[in-house]
Amino acid sequence: MAGPVETKVQASTAVAAVSGLALWALGHYVFKTGVPDVVASWIYVIVPSVLTFGAGYAAKHTPRPEPPTTVLPPDVAVTRPEKTLVPPAAPE
Repeated sequence: MAGPVETKVQASTAVAAVSGLALWALGHYVFKTGVPDVVASWIYVIVPSVLTFGAGYAAKHTPRPEPPTTVLPPDVAVTRPEKTLVPPAAPE
């Protein structure tokens, strides 16, 4: 059943995409000779995960619709069955 995408998922996805573009710009304009391997490996793992988590955490929760209430006809009575326990077996 497809439904609307939750706000938290939208925020996390948008921030992940923007952080990818920001990391590309960092590598292209700041480190013109190339990003050092150690810096690249840590930045490409830590920055998107931290930003994505932060965006998902800060986004508002999408409220779910209330389930429809069940209306019974006036001549129907709902009763719960009594709990019955099986008596223990007699010792032999």
